[in-house]
Formats: sequence, C-alpha cells, structure tokens
Amino acid sequence: MQEGDGGEEAGDEDESERSPSVESFMMHYLEESMLWPIVIVVIGHAVALASFTLLLAVRERRLSAMAATGLLLYASFLGVRWEYRRHGNLKAITWLLVITWLLSGLTAYLGHSYKIL
Repeated sequence: MQEGDGGEEAGDEDESERSPSVESFMMHYLEESMLWPIVIVVIGHAVALASFTLLLAVRERRLSAMAATGLLLYASFLGVRWEYRRHGNLKAITWLLVITWLLSGLTAYLGHSYKIL
C-alpha cells in the first residue's frame, strides 16, 4: 500500500507541474526580456486607471471613485500578502505594485497641478 501512496503523491506533483499557476504566468513575462514591452503597457494602463480614480476620489469626492480606489488598494494588498506568504519576502510582484502606485500618484498630482487631467 505504501507504493500506491507514493504513486499518488508523484501523480499530484506531475499534475501541479502541468497546470500553470498565476505566478508562473506572470513570472514568464518578467523573466523574458522580449516580453517586457507588454509588461510596460500593462503597467501604463494600470497607472492611467489608478490615477483617474485617485483624481476623482480626492478632487471630485465621488463615492464610486473612492470605492474603486479602495478596491484597487485592497487587491494590491492581497497581492503583496500572497507573495510574502508564498516566498517569505517581497519580490518582483510587490515592487511592480509599488512602482504602479507611485506612478499613479505622481500622474494624478501632476495632472491636477498642470490642469491636464
């Protein structure tokens, strides 16, 4: 019976190697330098979305924008928490989220200051 248990464990490992995880999907884009332009475009879209929600939440004081900003912040927190639990330290996903939020805040501030947005 021990052989059957070992076979099941090996089968579970093979199945987990075959099924792609979110982490392997994302890390594929971060590790392959030919795919970095795609990462930059995705971050640019995220910055645009977050900066507009920040502007509407702070300047216009719209409840829907405040809720959207809170939801985006909560999703970012979940990503950071997941990465810390998975690896025990903060890695690429956390730094991408930090860069995205910093650029979003800077874009919202400059857009408001120069009356662009």
